[in-house]
Amino acid sequence: MRRLAATVSVVTCADQQQWFGLTATAVTSLCAEPASIIVCINSASSMLPALNGSRRFCVNLLTTGQHDISSNFGGRLKGSERFSQGHWELGEGGVPYLADAQANLFCELDNSIAYGTHLIVIGRVTQVHFAEAIAPLIYQNGSYAGTAPLAASF
Repeated sequence: MRRLAATVSVVTCADQQQWFGLTATAVTSLCAEPASIIVCINSASSMLPALNGSRRFCVNLLTTGQHDISSNFGGRLKGSERFSQGHWELGEGGVPYLADAQANLFCELDNSIAYGTHLIVIGRVTQVHFAEAIAPLIYQNGSYAGTAPLAASF
């Protein structure tokens, strides 16, 4: 799976004024109608009770300059300390979002399916923010990377 390159996201939610978040690369679009995404979250994650309680979350797609934020949410920091870096604001439903992310996908929890060690979370996208510049942070083979356009070959 280390060869499966993916955009790095930080998934966030809030419950009872407490913020929760984790780094995820198992995130993908599901369909356009209704606009929805899939996020795979480890079943042992401390974020799941808050997500099930609030039923709202945000997928923050990181930019190449935000690898430290990814590391913070990937386990380097714990609890609310994870939100100590970056420009965090409150979005719809009181969900924290990274204002300078590549994009923010605000979602309502529509369904979840247990599979192996993870929970497949299906989110219905209710609102989207986009940065003008396109520079997604990519994770591949255990390292962070960026993207570059390929030269036209025709």
